[in-house]
Amino acid sequence: MTTGTNELMSISDAAKAGIALLRDPKWAHPCAHLKIDILDGLPGPWVHLYDPYNLECSGRDPVDMLCIQMDYDAKEWAQHTGPTSDSVEYRAAQAAYAGLR
Repeated sequence: MTTGTNELMSISDAAKAGIALLRDPKWAHPCAHLKIDILDGLPGPWVHLYDPYNLECSGRDPVDMLCIQMDYDAKEWAQHTGPTSDSVEYRAAQAAYAGLR
């Protein structure tokens, strides 16, 4: 499976391909993404939502979600290739949200 930032895939397809970082192309912030747990080539029951605003809004980042109601086969996700939580860009975005709540 080839993956580009514009190719939509399902969570199941991503897990089979070993792609753990996904994002919804409609999300406004380029740092926002999901990390899926991959267990034996299958998606695990939890997803981890990373977003720079999470820390200000909920006091933690990522926010872990049990995703039993998600459609694992819907082709609505793109591979996330943008900044991740350990990047300078991500930390700067978190700092920009500090105190906005």
